[in-house]
Amino acid sequence: MACIRHKKNGSYKIIVSCGYDLTGKKLTKSTTFTPDPYTKTGKLKADKTIEKEVTDFANRFEKMVSSGQYTAGHEMTLEVYAEKYLEEYAKENQAPRTLQSTRSALSAFVADFGYMTLETLTPLFLQGYFNDMAKQKSQTGSGTISHGTVKRKAAVLSAALSQAVRWNLLSSNPMERVQVKDRSTGTAPQPVKCFSQDQAEKFLQILDSPMLYSYASRSRTGKDGKVCHVSQYQSEHMASLQLRFFFYLAIFTGCRRGELIALKWSDLDLESGSVSISKSVCRVNGEMLIKSTKTNSSRLISIPQVVALIGRQWKREQAEYRLSIGSQWIGEENVFTRWNGQIMGLDTPYQAFHRIIEHYNATRQPDEIELPLIPLHGLRHTAATLLILNGVDVRTVSGRLGHANTSTTLNIYSHALEEFDRKASDVLEQVLTFKKA
Repeated sequence: MACIRHKKNGSYKIIVSCGYDLTGKKLTKSTTFTPDPYTKTGKLKADKTIEKEVTDFANRFEKMVSSGQYTAGHEMTLEVYAEKYLEEYAKENQAPRTLQSTRSALSAFVADFGYMTLETLTPLFLQGYFNDMAKQKSQTGSGTISHGTVKRKAAVLSAALSQAVRWNLLSSNPMERVQVKDRSTGTAPQPVKCFSQDQAEKFLQILDSPMLYSYASRSRTGKDGKVCHVSQYQSEHMASLQLRFFFYLAIFTGCRRGELIALKWSDLDLESGSVSISKSVCRVNGEMLIKSTKTNSSRLISIPQVVALIGRQWKREQAEYRLSIGSQWIGEENVFTRWNGQIMGLDTPYQAFHRIIEHYNATRQPDEIELPLIPLHGLRHTAATLLILNGVDVRTVSGRLGHANTSTTLNIYSHALEEFDRKASDVLEQVLTFKKA
């Protein structure tokens, strides 16, 4: 039976025995209950009424303890738990960039409701919290916080509370009953942004051809202080071998930007035509870090000889340049580098990609197709979409992309699968339908 002790401040300490440990020490669980001394009408409660409320609470508490329903989550606040979660789990299991996002999200949760115990984080409370978040102004001041941002923050809290369940701090995860709905106009989700086959062919053609650049007239001051006038002129330039190789790999392998930038020459077999993807690059607090791939797995991807040829050309050019700068070279066999051999910055290929597309669109002939200004990640989507549209099975596409499950591929590239399904329907029509002469 629960032991009840009356405290001076009008509260009651409830103690329940849980047996003994191996050393014979008595184990107990305790909590504090403070009854409201007034009735709903504002009158003082009778002593017997308060006594009954305390007894009823003690009986409920004892039942929860004996049935295992009372967990440490009844006493541990979110603030205390967040620190333990980061130290004992997130640091050991999350990639640096993910860990940074987790820290940021948990810091906001602690500031908002870190004083609450884990067991008081009910689905109703959390639903209201994320509903309110979806209505908040974005940091730029233009509109509300995006649905994607709200969803990512909710995922962080859900992951943290799922770990609390595994640690027996909670009996269930309240976030499993919270719905983070998109408050947009209800339009169908837009397909991924990528090149069509014609656009992809044009982009590769641009990479392999010199482009004409125009330079305005200007004045220039020499080292001797004399000012000279440079007339307007035009000059042809090709994309560097390094960038050509990067973009060719992006289209022909569908690899992520960080996976390509992380490549070492030892990861490439340019004779047989293959590339091994086992790591990636991310930026955390301004520092470039090497981490495992998104799914913590490696994969071997075949590449055609046209890509391997550009790779061999770039490797020779890089080796010659490396010799020319001598001890200034400080890289370690990086395929994609800065001027001194250090690993290439994450923004470099993105900026070059958009610069090439914008220049082409501004100078193209009227009869040439226009290229959409897709994100760099669109080259990955281009690879997957073209593979599916040309009959490659989804399992193979999923393997090349490094998806953990084929369902991920199916969800992302449903637009390509719908088009492929229409083609399949047309084929059956041609095979099974007899046309009258």
